[in-house]
Parts: sequence; structure tokens; C-alpha cells
Amino acid sequence: MLAGPSGAGKTTLAHHLVDTFRSAMFSVSTTTRSLRGSEEDGSDYFFVSREEFEKRIEKGFFLEWAEVHGHLYGTSEEWVSGQIAEGRSVILDIDVQGALQVKDAFPESVLIFILPASPEVLSDRLINRSTDDSEIILERVKAAAWETGWIGAFDYFVRNDRLEDSVKQVENILQGEGNRLVNMPFPDEARVFEPDSFLGREYWKNRRIIVTSGPTREPLDDVRFISNRSSGLMGSSMAEAFRDAGSDVLFVTGSTCNMNPPGVSTVNITTASDMLAVLGNEVGKADLLVMAAAVSDFKPVSYMHGKMERAGECELQLKATPDILSTLNKTVECMCPVLAFALEFGEDGEEKALKKMRHKGACAVFLNRGDISGIGMEATGNEGMIIFEDSSSLMIHRCSKRYAAELVVAAMGRYMIKGIGGE
Repeated sequence: MLAGPSGAGKTTLAHHLVDTFRSAMFSVSTTTRSLRGSEEDGSDYFFVSREEFEKRIEKGFFLEWAEVHGHLYGTSEEWVSGQIAEGRSVILDIDVQGALQVKDAFPESVLIFILPASPEVLSDRLINRSTDDSEIILERVKAAAWETGWIGAFDYFVRNDRLEDSVKQVENILQGEGNRLVNMPFPDEARVFEPDSFLGREYWKNRRIIVTSGPTREPLDDVRFISNRSSGLMGSSMAEAFRDAGSDVLFVTGSTCNMNPPGVSTVNITTASDMLAVLGNEVGKADLLVMAAAVSDFKPVSYMHGKMERAGECELQLKATPDILSTLNKTVECMCPVLAFALEFGEDGEEKALKKMRHKGACAVFLNRGDISGIGMEATGNEGMIIFEDSSSLMIHRCSKRYAAELVVAAMGRYMIKGIGGE
């Protein structure tokens, strides 16, 4: 997203990116203001009445919307999500308020703040644009001070002084972001060194997969909560791996510091009960549930609004949170197959994982050892064993969680193919 004060030059830079990169699409905003100069409806903006705009707000049409200088501006959520799902980069030319709203809805989005060299340069540009009177120009320059106060919430800053320099900077940003592994399919070049390990991925093409991720949080008050050390990285890696196998992925995640995987549908939740409610509506329509989330096993018996005072000793009473998989098996008529995850300590970890798999009605379980450093929670690497309900198993050697997820997806595919076709 390109954002900044009116007159900073973000529209020119946005159109340059769309003209330069084949995968880039310009998001045409909806506005209640009048056309300016040579602008065309449907090309520069969708121009609607305030009444129509407000109707669309009520219907949840907009990904973001804001009132800027007396006019309403908004971006279609459905259009943006559709373009992202098809692997395109959506270029948004929006105001600072809108950019912050989009960042909240799509944490993986990239924000570029565009700013001219000085207030005087900004004023001169607005005057030379010949679209506003002197009073409006003064308002826009004053608003620039407030907008600039949000520059620290952006990912990049471009000083738009010389256009030829600015276009190179925004080109480099888009190219660099496109080359980040999180924003691209897992490279085939990394699979050729052990090709047999990746057989089975094709089974998941066009199938509906639900992946849960991250820790859940159980609130004590409006500030504190009970949770665990899960980073959510294995869950997001699983979502990416199924996405790259051609699956339609629903990603249900607790709060993490990871970017939500692009190209998947994401639902953000907080508590175990929140996750159960989402899954209860979805698992009957899925081909597989990947339960990679680290659900908090306990929650406080009571919850306090506000903030508990720090005074003396505090006795905390806990009760169990819902057992999500057990509950789903009892309440969902057509429960889909489940890949469970088990974090276990001690040499009897395999026995514990098998017991968990059977208790939760899963067809497979991925066993992590919690007492081995460098893997599992808060680590970038992982290793473990996939155990299937027919007692077969596969050891995953120590590697990045992203690579491990690819191996798990392939192994699950081979298992499902074997179940369909027999030995």
C-alpha cells in the first residue's frame, strides 16, 4: 500500500508499479467526492453518492473506509481478497487512516509512506494541481502533520523528491517483498534433493483444508491472560504447504507475531471457545483438519473487567477449556479426518502421542518432543514423527518448520492415497 498526505505523489507511483509489474493490480477505490480533471469513473475511482456509500458500509462491503477532507473513501474487501487469492499483488493508493485499517485486517500487507521533501513542496504541488481552492489546500497541508505522525506504523518510507529516484525505490521494495519466501510458493528447487519425500502432495489439490495455529489466550482481566509459548510458525507453515499443494485453505489462528500466509482465508480467534465455534461451523465441509494450534488447557474460573490491582497475594482458580477435537467428534455429524499435533516430554512420548490420537479420533498425529532444544515451541526448526492410525510412522529429520510442513503434507497425501487404493 502507498499512503501519505494528499499531493505526496502516491498515485503516480502506484500507477507506475502497475504498469511495470505484470502481477500487480491497481485497487480502484470508491469515493463520494466529485471527479477531478481527466479522471474517469471506474478507472481512477468509483464515484458514488454518500447515501450509496453508507449503504455499502452497513453491508460490510469495505475492507477499509475513512472520511478524508469531508469525503468518504473505501476499498472493496471482496475484490482485494480475490486478487490476493489468485497470487496477485494489489497496489492500494489510499489515505493513512485506510492504510492502518488494512494493516489490521491483513497484517501481511506492506505499507509504504510517501512524503515530499517539505511542507512547502507539498503546498506547491497542491497549488499546481489546480483542483482545490486555497482554503482546502491549507487544510490538506495541516492534515499532513497528523498523517506524518503515523509514519512509524509503516514498513517503508520513500521521500518523493525526484520522481526517477522514487520509482526505483518502490520498484525495489516490491521486488524484494516478492522474493521473500513467505510471499512465494515453496521452491521446487528445494524438493529435487529428496524427490520421493514429496510424493503425495498432489492428493491435496482442490481439497478443502482447515489449519489451526498459534496459542489461544484465556483472559484474567482486560490486560492479562493465560497462554503458552507457541509462536504459531508450524501452523502457518502447514497452511502455506497445503496452499502450495493446490488446496483451498482456511487458516484459524490465535495471536502470533507471524505474518498470516497470503493466498489463504484467515480467521483470527482469541480463546479456545472461539476456535471451537469456528471449527464447529467448518469441519463438516472440509477434507482435513490440521490441529497445529497450541490450545490453552486451562482458563480462569472468573474474569475481571478492567485491571486487577497488584496488591499482596493473589489466588488463581482454573478450570479446563473445551477439548476441541473430542467435542467436534461428538457434535459434528460428518467429521472430517484429523491430523493432530502432540508436544510430549519424556521417553514415553510416542506412547502418549498414540493415546492422544486415539482419544481425539485423529487419523494421524505429529509427535514433537518438548524436552529437546532447538525444535518445537519458539524455534525456527522442527523434527518429529508422524504416526498413523494403521501403526505406520515416518520420522521427519531436523529442518526448518517450512520444510517439515512440506514433508508432512506429502506424507499425509501418501497415507490418504494408500487408504483409497489399498496396499
